[in-house]
Amino acid sequence: MQRSIVINREFGSGGREIGRLICERTGLDLYDTRILQDAATRRGLPPDLLASFDERVVAGQFFDLSIIGGTDPETFSLPYRMYGAIADVIAEAAGTRPAVFIGRCADKILTEAKLPFRSVFIYSTDLAAKIARAVERDGVEPKDAEKYIAKMDRTRDRYQQFFTGTRFGDRREYDLCLNSGRLGYATCVDLIIAATQD
Repeated sequence: MQRSIVINREFGSGGREIGRLICERTGLDLYDTRILQDAATRRGLPPDLLASFDERVVAGQFFDLSIIGGTDPETFSLPYRMYGAIADVIAEAAGTRPAVFIGRCADKILTEAKLPFRSVFIYSTDLAAKIARAVERDGVEPKDAEKYIAKMDRTRDRYQQFFTGTRFGDRREYDLCLNSGRLGYATCVDLIIAATQD
């Protein structure tokens, strides 16, 4: 395989699991939480601080810096420095060998680094499965799951808009858009691998 795969996904659509299955089939490395860990090590940042920067820190049009604490210029530059650390890890990994990246604007980062990739968006029309995933994975009460799913998708949209100026889920931004709720994970994996072969 000559190019990386970037998977953006709706919450509960199984995008991370699809990425893991692709890696099992192809031998590619998977970068998700690992991106944060590697970036923290590289920049000498506390891993727990970098983890707090994850997609959940975005609020509205700008970052909610109260999550990080402080109002000095050093604090306000922190999101950009942390994003820079993540970008370095993604570009270096993809420049070494193709890999699978989950979210975190990896498609923009690889475009700027002029590295080959396929960009995929995974969504699902199976609301019951998404709710079950929210309950199982994040411990959400079933009655609150739909609101939680919507909130997580809004957060991912804000994150993407903040750093790329593009809209989360806009089909024009991706090479491939797949409905995991109808196709199933295995078919999504087959289609993504087929679309990535050169």
